[in-house]
Amino acid sequence: MRRSKWPGRRELWSVFFSLVVGFAVATWLRVQFVPTGANTGRGSRACSLIGDGNSDYSQITTEPPDPPKNLIFVGVMTAQKYLRSRAVAVNRTWARTIPGRVNFFSSGGSASAVPDLNLPIVSLRGVDDSYPPQKKSFMMLKYIHDNYIDKYEWFMRTDDDVYVRGDKLETFLRSLNSSQTLFIGQAGLGKVEELGLLNLGQADNFCMGGPGMIFSRDTLKKIAPHISYCLKNLWSTHEDVEVGRCVKKFAEIDCTWSYEMQSLFYNNYSKSDHAFTGNLQTPEVHKAITLHPIKKPPYLYRLHNYLHNVKIADLRLKTMQHYREIRDMKLLLNEDLDEPPVRKIDGEVRTLGLPSGLMKYSPDGYEDTIPWTFFAKYLYQGNSDSPRRGISKPIQAALDDIVMQVMSIINSNSMKIGRTIDYKEILYGYSRVVPQFGADYVLDLLLMYNKHKGKSRRLPVRRHAYLQQAFGKLEFKDSDYDGDLLNEGPSSGGYQNSLSLFGGNKPNNVDSLMTRALLPSFTLSETIHFVLPLAGRFEIFQRFMQNFERTCLSPGEKVKLVVVLFKIPVDDPSDQIVSVVESYQTKYPNVELKVLRAIGEFARGLALDLGASQFAKDALLFFVDVDMYLTPGFLTRCRANTKRTEQVYYPIVFSQYNPDYVYRGEERTTSQIAVSKEAGFFRHYGFGIVCLYNADLSTVGGMDSSIIGWGMEDVDLYQKFVASNITVFRAPDPALVHIYHTVKCDQKLEAKQYQMCLGSKASTYGSSKQLAKDVEEIKKKQTEEADVAEDPAKR
Repeated sequence: MRRSKWPGRRELWSVFFSLVVGFAVATWLRVQFVPTGANTGRGSRACSLIGDGNSDYSQITTEPPDPPKNLIFVGVMTAQKYLRSRAVAVNRTWARTIPGRVNFFSSGGSASAVPDLNLPIVSLRGVDDSYPPQKKSFMMLKYIHDNYIDKYEWFMRTDDDVYVRGDKLETFLRSLNSSQTLFIGQAGLGKVEELGLLNLGQADNFCMGGPGMIFSRDTLKKIAPHISYCLKNLWSTHEDVEVGRCVKKFAEIDCTWSYEMQSLFYNNYSKSDHAFTGNLQTPEVHKAITLHPIKKPPYLYRLHNYLHNVKIADLRLKTMQHYREIRDMKLLLNEDLDEPPVRKIDGEVRTLGLPSGLMKYSPDGYEDTIPWTFFAKYLYQGNSDSPRRGISKPIQAALDDIVMQVMSIINSNSMKIGRTIDYKEILYGYSRVVPQFGADYVLDLLLMYNKHKGKSRRLPVRRHAYLQQAFGKLEFKDSDYDGDLLNEGPSSGGYQNSLSLFGGNKPNNVDSLMTRALLPSFTLSETIHFVLPLAGRFEIFQRFMQNFERTCLSPGEKVKLVVVLFKIPVDDPSDQIVSVVESYQTKYPNVELKVLRAIGEFARGLALDLGASQFAKDALLFFVDVDMYLTPGFLTRCRANTKRTEQVYYPIVFSQYNPDYVYRGEERTTSQIAVSKEAGFFRHYGFGIVCLYNADLSTVGGMDSSIIGWGMEDVDLYQKFVASNITVFRAPDPALVHIYHTVKCDQKLEAKQYQMCLGSKASTYGSSKQLAKDVEEIKKKQTEEADVAEDPAKR
């Protein structure tokens, strides 16, 4: 009899019964063990609603629960003398980022010596703070084993002069199997002079103690029972060597042999006091899990703040990526992005969600064009008063940061594909800042291609990088200054438009505002000694004295003035100048005003030297020219920015263009001394105006009185200060304006002086932008005239 291939009734009932029982059990387990938002207290975090009450749609998103914070126990070896410095710094910085627990281990009785410190200190009985700390290290490991071995997966031994990045450490450890026998750190073999003297086997190593060493639970379990033996059998004075020897003997493993560990557990081999005190914007700092050594707590706080800023930048980048993803989804859903935004996020998505690109900005006209800056060995800017200049430190730091990010992106997958790319240099590049979108860069990079898989190769290559550092969402911060401050203080004497360089108007009291906002509350009232070289120019001198009276004499400022006067061959006004000074002296008897007559041909260096000799060595001097116009804010900055034996102040003055060219006979709508990019420029290459102490002038060798006529004496003095130990402080000062005057260059000057004079004369004619427009108009006019000449019918 043939058997049917279909299942019988009994089999069907068996399957049905199994399904019912399985469903019932699964439902019961779900109710008992799966938490919901209503009864776990975590529902608001695990399930969050995207949108608000006015949203026309909602979406549920589920976040994975936070991993438990019992991943690692960190033992920090320290000493009683460092508990109030290094230990406190560690506890306030990286200890808070560790996914576990951090304890400080010191000598017996240390905790009782600092009862006011809120630190988790373990005083190891029978242990002192002597160096080398072999006993302290081994007893710390035994204490950790006896008290925490089953509470954490990993255990770390560090010094108090190391910085540990908790987020990177967690990511690294969660990629490993903690149940294995592992001993992790930067492998060491000892110093060159110690090779063969540490009693290490031919293939043995140890984890260097400085950057820190990590034990898995199994490793610590294997060595803890033998701590006493390891302490009794020390072969060297190096604590990390002996710990490594103990691990090798009883756990039968070495420290991780991995080239990458040198960068993950990073040890700076420069002088310990100088490590991590300079530039932190390096690949080593960004890649490392631990950084060693940081001997002084202020530099630990500095590093902590820097890495926090890096984290903030990363989060802002992720925010920008989310905006772009939202915008992409809106496009996929056929939503109209040009519709008026209903919610705040809609407007942000429209502006911040644009993809990266150099073509976002489209100018409406010539005036809206944003020029590119070209750079190679020098920086070239078409809209600057100094078209070619050196690359400043802030710009170089920005380029270094960009290159570091680019190389990180290029090498992100280098391990898998078996090649790395090394950065050599930037051959040239272009940059610009678009206010709405960000900073754009075009870089021509020279790189070195390194192939590791198969036949190794090393080749130089050039690549173009097109980059954009996008601006994020605008942030506002509340000011601590009193709002009434804007209504206080005298007028700045006509600088109504001095912020027009930056696209806005400057309040009349801006100098008072800057002074009160940036300087201490006490009054800076040191006497400023004006030294004014002069030869002829009587009308200009009258204008100077009127400004001097309005700025210094009438307000009662503590000042003195000496005019070093030279005669001129024709129509000499010396007697008139002396008469003017005497009239002001009579009007202000409490202020010292005098004229010092000089003999011979005019020499500015000699004049300044003679003027300085009239005052005491501790006098604060101000070397000034008769064409300068100043306001009270400068006086305060002169006092604040000049420090005897430490710093001199070289203000970058604003120099006017030829007003006849700028205004072309039109009525001037702004003040004669308006500070704007159309009216003038900040003279970055001028060094004649300076605040300094008389003693510092003598220290660097004084003025070169052998230089006759115009120029060079100021550059000579500036170079002397640069070569000295005195800091040169330079900054644009809108309170100093060089009033335009016709420059006459004497052909009898030395060649270098004559060329400098011609350059100064040309720079004050007009802005490069205005000159370029005039050239274009001339070319256009010439073309039209040529066309008319060829075809009279066009006339």
